Amino acid sequence: MPCRIPPFPLRLTFLFLLSTGGWLLMPMAGASQADRTQPIDVAANEKVTDYKNGTSIYTGNVIINQGSLHATGSKATLYVKDGQLVRAVLEGSPATFQELDDKGLLVKGDANNANYLAQEQKVILTGNAHLFRQGDTLDSQQINYDMKAEVVQAGGKAGGERVHVVIQPRGKNQTQNAEPSTPASTPSSSGTPNASPEKTPKPASETARP
Repeated sequence: MPCRIPPFPLRLTFLFLLSTGGWLLMPMAGASQADRTQPIDVAANEKVTDYKNGTSIYTGNVIINQGSLHATGSKATLYVKDGQLVRAVLEGSPATFQELDDKGLLVKGDANNANYLAQEQKVILTGNAHLFRQGDTLDSQQINYDMKAEVVQAGGKAGGERVHVVIQPRGKNQTQNAEPSTPASTPSSSGTPNASPEKTPKPASETARP
């Protein structure tokens, strides 16, 4: 099922291109492709699967792991074909994801909704979206991250929407995965976003067919 990224008004669209030396444009094909060969491990409170159409809906403290990919949300819809993850749509307050790029650098993001297109190597963050890499941050209402084309597009609809970028200076002693001063939201040590351990029902976990 094709997924098209809607165009944005030119004056409100912020494009990072290779010519700018943008921090968000490091190649990621190696790591993400390697992740696709790993098993999909999902934990949630409830699950409904339509094996005929290759879709699964998980609800309640959803945690998804595949290789270096780690994603969380209150609800996730997974689309699988021939045992391969095609697309994952996550909802949450926020929904989060993180993954290592091919240089071993951590890329993290969160938003109200995250649309992860595994085979196209794209992620679309919508609603209070944040992206973080190597201490640098990008904030916008929508962020389209095309890992294959090495382009990040951020912006929003008319009405004063602005993009905020913080780029940290590079130094020899800077750690590769240094956290920003105000990092994107990340899951707790238990991997469950915004939930107290004593109030969280024991999730059902599976590594087989999602």
